Amino acid sequence: MTTPTQRGSIDDRKEPRYQINWRARMTLPDGQVLEVRLQDISQSGVGMLCDVPVPGNSILQIVMGVPDPDNLAKVMGVPVQVHIAYVVLNNHDFRVGGKWVNLQPAARDLLQAWIRRLSFQD
Repeated sequence: MTTPTQRGSIDDRKEPRYQINWRARMTLPDGQVLEVRLQDISQSGVGMLCDVPVPGNSILQIVMGVPDPDNLAKVMGVPVQVHIAYVVLNNHDFRVGGKWVNLQPAARDLLQAWIRRLSFQD
């Protein structure tokens, strides 16, 4: 399902976001590993929820648990880099938004497959 966002908000992206509910592990600059929940993806980035604040304006390593589009029971660990654009406290979680950095072809293809799949669920 596509969820358009209001222009001018922190959620302002040029392309549509697609809601997901995937798990991921984020590695902070000090080596600490955090469990995060991925909320949405788009062509250029990702929205996440995290229990603690993470450093903004930094590039962090994330391993996403991405279901195989052809076999949803199979979850693949997909390593990516994300440039953290914002960190905002929202209720008891931190909303974290970032842009893909140097996305590898295999990861890009997998995310494209999911975006295509989710765009048809509107």
